[in-house]
Amino acid sequence: MRRGVGRDGFPCRRQGGFALIALLALAALMSAYLIANALTRTSAELANERERNSMDTLRQAKAALIAYAASEQWQAYKGQVTKQPGGLPCPAASTSGSSPGICSSALSRIGRLPWATIGAEDLRDASGEQLWYAVSSNFRRASGTTVINSDAQGLLTITGTAPASNVVAIVFAPGPAIQDSTLPPGQTQDRSPANINRLASYLEGFTTGANDYIFTTNALPTATLNDRLIVITQADLMAAVEPAVAARIQRDIAPYLQTYFTQWGAFPFPAKFSNPDPGTTGTGTTRPQQLYVGDVTQTSGLLPINPTVSYAWVAGSGSVTQTAGPGWIVGGTPVCVTSGTSWQCNFQASGPSCAGVSCVTGTTLGIQVEGQVSNAGLSVANAQNFLVPAGNVTVDQTVLFSPLATLGLALAATGNGRVLYGATIQYSYNCASGICTPVAVSVTIPMDPANIVVSTLTSASDANAGWFIANEWYRQTYYAVSPGYLPGGGGSCDPSKTTTPFCLTVNNLSPVIYPPPANDKRAILVFAGRALDGSARPSANLGNYLEGQNPTPADFVYEHRQGMPTSINDRVVVVAP
Repeated sequence: MRRGVGRDGFPCRRQGGFALIALLALAALMSAYLIANALTRTSAELANERERNSMDTLRQAKAALIAYAASEQWQAYKGQVTKQPGGLPCPAASTSGSSPGICSSALSRIGRLPWATIGAEDLRDASGEQLWYAVSSNFRRASGTTVINSDAQGLLTITGTAPASNVVAIVFAPGPAIQDSTLPPGQTQDRSPANINRLASYLEGFTTGANDYIFTTNALPTATLNDRLIVITQADLMAAVEPAVAARIQRDIAPYLQTYFTQWGAFPFPAKFSNPDPGTTGTGTTRPQQLYVGDVTQTSGLLPINPTVSYAWVAGSGSVTQTAGPGWIVGGTPVCVTSGTSWQCNFQASGPSCAGVSCVTGTTLGIQVEGQVSNAGLSVANAQNFLVPAGNVTVDQTVLFSPLATLGLALAATGNGRVLYGATIQYSYNCASGICTPVAVSVTIPMDPANIVVSTLTSASDANAGWFIANEWYRQTYYAVSPGYLPGGGGSCDPSKTTTPFCLTVNNLSPVIYPPPANDKRAILVFAGRALDGSARPSANLGNYLEGQNPTPADFVYEHRQGMPTSINDRVVVVAP
C-alpha cells in the first residue's frame, strides 16, 4: 500500500473526514432523541420532580432549625442569647432571612424562614419561592416569657390528609401563585412588593385556632391548595435538644452540688417527689419552686432549690466541747442562746488546784463552740454566706484567745447547719486552800441568718444556672444520694452493698466520660427527658418520668441511656465521685 493511501484507494485524510462526519451525525441523533424524550415527559413526572425538590428543601430547613435549637455553640457564634435550649426563632419579617426576635401575636409567628438567623442558606422551593415558617407560641425564643422544657407541648395543629398535633414548628414550600385562593374569586395571589409579606398571597388552607393557627395538608398540590409542608414535632425537637441539656446540666448544675459538698462535707437532702401538699405532687407546674425543699427522710427525689428558704439560729441547739488543754469546762451544761442577731454560748472554765496555796495562775483550754442554723441541709445553701472571719468572733474580755481561731461548717442529721468555732483560750482563775473559783467565759458569733442569701442555683437570673431555673428543667431532673453522703451519714458508702450505707450504681455509663467502676457513685442527677409511650404528666408515679432501673430508687441502682432514646431516654449525670 502506498504511503498516505487507504485500502479503498482514497487518501487517509479523506477517511478521517468521513469518520468525523459520522460521529457528528450520531451526536445529532442522540441530542434529538433526548430532546424528544424530554418533550414527551408526562406532567405527572414533572410534578413528581418538583415535589421531590420542594420536599428535599423542606427537610434541609427542618434539620437546620432543630440543629440551631440544640446548639448552644452555634447560637453563641451568631452572637445570640443561649438561655433557652430548644427555643426556636421568630419568623423573618422580610426576605432578608433575619428574625426580629419578637413575635408575640399569632400573625407575627408566621412568616419567612429566618435562614440567616439560624445560619442556613436562602432555601427555596421548586418554584423559586422562599420558604415560609410558623412557630408555636410557647416554643419561640423569649426568655422570661416562654418556658421551654421536655414537658412543653407544641400548640400548632395540622389537619387534612396528614394530621398532626403537638407541633412546635412548620416549614412551608408555598409553590407558585394560584387562582381561587383566599383572595376574591378570579384574582391571582398578589405577590407584588407591596404584598410580599401578606400571608394569604403565599399560603392557603389556614384558620385561627385556640392558641395558634391551624394548617391543612393534602396529598398532592391542587388548583386551590398547593402548599407543601413539613412539621417539627416536640419529639423531633427534643430528641436533639435533650442530650445537649444533659451536657449543660453536667457543666452548669452539678458544680453547685460539688461546691456544696466541699463546703459542708455532705450533700443536701432531696425534696420529696410525691409532695404531701394537695395538687403539688410530682413535678407539675402547679408545684411551685418554693416547695422543692429537702426532706430528712429522703435519699432520692428532686433538687432542693427553694428560693425563699429562711435560715435562723436554732434555739437550744448549741454546745461547747473541750478539745485540748489542762483546763476544763465546769458548772454544768453550757447555755447557748441568741444574742440579738448573733449566737452566744456561756460557760465556766477552771483548772488544776494550787496545792492549797492561795494563788492566781493561768491555764489554757481548747474549745469548740457550736451554733446551729436551720434548713442548711434542706436547700442548696451557699456556705460562704454562713461564714464570718473567725477574728470577728468575740470572747469575754477577761479571756485571751489564740489568733489561730477557726470557723467552719458541718451538717447535722436534722438538716441543720452546724457553725463551728474553734480556738485555744487562756485565762486566769483564783485558787485558795484548794478551792478554785471558775471563770465565766462568753463566746459570741456575730452572724444574722436572716441576712443569708440562698444559693444562686435557685435564681433564674444566675449567669450559669439561670437557663435551668427559668425554663424549669428541674421538673425533669431527679436527684439521688448515697445515704452515707447525706447529712449525718458518716461520709462513706459500700460499693459491694454488703454493709450499709450503700453506694449508688449506674449502669451503661460511657467508660470514656465515667471510668469504671460503676458501683461507687455518691450523688447523681437523672435527667428524665420527655414522656415516652404516652406517659401522663404531671403524675405522682415516678414511672411516668423514669424508665428501666430508675423508677425503683430503693435498690440504689440506676441506668443511663446513651444515644437515641428507645424505651428509655433517661440520662444520668454523675455528681460524685
